[in-house]
Amino acid sequence: MHKGPWGTARRFRRNQQLKDGTVALRTVICLHCDERFTISHADHAQDIDLAQRQAAWLEQQLVWDHIQERKHQGLFKLPASDQLK
Repeated sequence: MHKGPWGTARRFRRNQQLKDGTVALRTVICLHCDERFTISHADHAQDIDLAQRQAAWLEQQLVWDHIQERKHQGLFKLPASDQLK
């Protein structure tokens, strides 16, 4: 397994391009406000299973943002596999 970073989730914007050397693996949509976030990993470190687990983690963060009545961040640094339940 590679050493971090473990990917990012960035708020989706029209005409947005991914950073060179990264690939989009998942899109997460906030169930409360319909904001979209793209989960991406480095080309050389793509992990679909990890992206699935990170998507579930991100969904929880988005819900928590609404509970706390705060705006979503534009960029989330995603946790590594061993940091997820």
